[in-house]
Amino acid sequence: MEVLDYCIEDIKYRIETCQAVDKENNFNKKVSEFRAFIFSIGSSMDIIRNNIFEDYKKNDSQPAKSKYFSDIYSIKEGKIHDEFDKYSNDKYADQQKQRIRTTVENLGKILSNGKYPFPAKKNHSLGPMFKGEEEVKEFGLWDIYNSLKHSCYPLESHFVLFTKDIIGEKHEMLLYIFDGDDKYYLPIWGGWVAPEGAEEYAKGKENPFIKLIKTIGNDIIDNLKTLNEILTIKK
Repeated sequence: MEVLDYCIEDIKYRIETCQAVDKENNFNKKVSEFRAFIFSIGSSMDIIRNNIFEDYKKNDSQPAKSKYFSDIYSIKEGKIHDEFDKYSNDKYADQQKQRIRTTVENLGKILSNGKYPFPAKKNHSLGPMFKGEEEVKEFGLWDIYNSLKHSCYPLESHFVLFTKDIIGEKHEMLLYIFDGDDKYYLPIWGGWVAPEGAEEYAKGKENPFIKLIKTIGNDIIDNLKTLNEILTIKK
């Protein structure tokens, strides 16, 4: 389907633009490309809702112009809505409906914090990052999407996290996410910081954040391709 082809190509492009700006020393450009990548994913999910499953109604009270992917899959509950199950059972042939369900579930898991958790810290401090589980909450892509969508602009960060490896991982941005009345800080983007003598070792390692963007983006693309294939099957 043409609309899914558009979503696939858009996400591919956003992965490439994030890679392109990674080596630049330009905070605002990196924020812009990261936002564009997240919005590409979020809008693609809503495009699926509004174009592929346009005639699906979650309930009678839902406004005609307010349709979102969350009508199909509850990120909070981690499952497909019962109304969508009934809709797909009534509309699609047996060979289609189970594969549609599986693919939608896959997309929902990618958006939740189940498959790709992003740990955020409640206290914005320069102490050891993510020490003390009581201070940490894991968010998902959909949380990041909603945070950025509601004008939460990342803060510049110069934090470095050292683990058992010889090199450290730097975080260039802090995105704040509200969870009720609580405010969490999520470190995003970054690369490697190497002590003297380990520069070549660091150069040989891919930026972990760019690697994650590629992994997530390609995971979604694979599922969009599968959905495209399913929907071309005739009843």
